[in-house]
Amino acid sequence: MRKSIIIITLLCFGTIIAKAQIPQPDPDTTAKHFLIVASIGNLQETSAGQLATQMAKKPEVKAFAQMMVKDHGMSEQELLTLAKRKHIDLPAAATGGIQPDLMLKNGANFDKMYVHNMVSGHNNTAQTFQNYATTGKDPEVKAWAQKMLPTLKVHLEHIKGIENQLK
Repeated sequence: MRKSIIIITLLCFGTIIAKAQIPQPDPDTTAKHFLIVASIGNLQETSAGQLATQMAKKPEVKAFAQMMVKDHGMSEQELLTLAKRKHIDLPAAATGGIQPDLMLKNGANFDKMYVHNMVSGHNNTAQTFQNYATTGKDPEVKAWAQKMLPTLKVHLEHIKGIENQLK
């Protein structure tokens, strides 16, 4: 009897050790994080672009702002569709209600402030997308990052050109 208890105990212990050694699946939490960051970026670009279409003085700044509203609005719709298909729930804060930076509402310097913020924002966004497009684990999210990256780079080059004009 005592021998069978020891054998059962050893078998149970061996099973526990075996389970601990089996690699557990690594859920790609970075995909959710990436989509949250991308959504916030889209919404910031869109809301700032809407403000700039009203407040910018220079026609090239207004035109860029209109492009931001259009391109980042479409990007957000694709992102939401992708997140839904992947069963990734994005927090409400990442999908709406984002207001443009109040610094932008700076009257006479609006164009320069907007352009400066767009250069900085697109540098960060392009880097974020480049990182996920290179190292992301989720193939669909990675493919979407790769698809969007060229557009972000075009935005960055375009806004850098406008920034040089304003100097």
